[in-house]
Amino acid sequence: MRKKNTPELDKLFSEVGTYRKSEDYKKLLEFIKKFRHIAPYNAMLIHIQKPGSEYVASAFDWKKRFNRTIKPGARPLVILRPFGPVAFVFELSDTIGQDPFPKELLKPFEVEGKIEKTAFKWLIENIKSDGIYYNEVEYGTALAGFIRIAQNGMEQLVVRNGKEFRVKVLYDMVINRNDKIETKFATILHELAHLYCGHLGTFYPKWWSDRRGLSKNQREFEAESVCWLVCERLGLENPSAKYLSGYLDNNENIPSISIDNVLKSVSMIEKVLKETKAPRKEIIVKR
Repeated sequence: MRKKNTPELDKLFSEVGTYRKSEDYKKLLEFIKKFRHIAPYNAMLIHIQKPGSEYVASAFDWKKRFNRTIKPGARPLVILRPFGPVAFVFELSDTIGQDPFPKELLKPFEVEGKIEKTAFKWLIENIKSDGIYYNEVEYGTALAGFIRIAQNGMEQLVVRNGKEFRVKVLYDMVINRNDKIETKFATILHELAHLYCGHLGTFYPKWWSDRRGLSKNQREFEAESVCWLVCERLGLENPSAKYLSGYLDNNENIPSISIDNVLKSVSMIEKVLKETKAPRKEIIVKR
């Protein structure tokens, strides 16, 4: 049987014990939340290399956007670059300039607690491209929603750039119709976290990992972490805050989770929220 490769980030977590302590994990989440202008994974890399960093940018951006230059001998920080190996950035304390640095960039956005209806509709439309069928049902206050593997072999229509596609439905997502739009939005993020973290398995391994077999505690902690990070980086009211705060305050160590999958799931959800998502070719029904 082929041995599964463990992501380097999870090796750091399991073998060295980095971020296993609840207090350390809490600081990590707060740090990633603050760096909204870069991908969550890159924020993690910055935290590993230089904890306490306030703001990072490339030498080019420091000069063009902030009229600041890099101090002689300053050490660059390494981050991942899309479609390339790595890029180098510098922290605020390693720069000099005459203009004052914008203070608003050093503080996380205030929680607004509101979601625009257009953003909500955008999300619902985009998740179809992963084979998710969205439906709202009248439930009581104790049930916010769930996601499960579809059983009925349905298809649904997806329209992208004026072109129509019929796609297979792989997952059913059911959300409580009686909840306010912000609660629905957060519930969708939570259920997407379960999916993208691999808690339901996967039909196509290159989409995300098959991580069935985790305990309920592990699954919920990962999903709540993802939901918390996405909401906080958007400046939205955060229902996961109470769960995470309660757990981290009352437990010395966090569950045995995959930080790698948590951060990848955050990135996947943020792309779904920002970009028009084309349907995955594996689920397009060819006539």
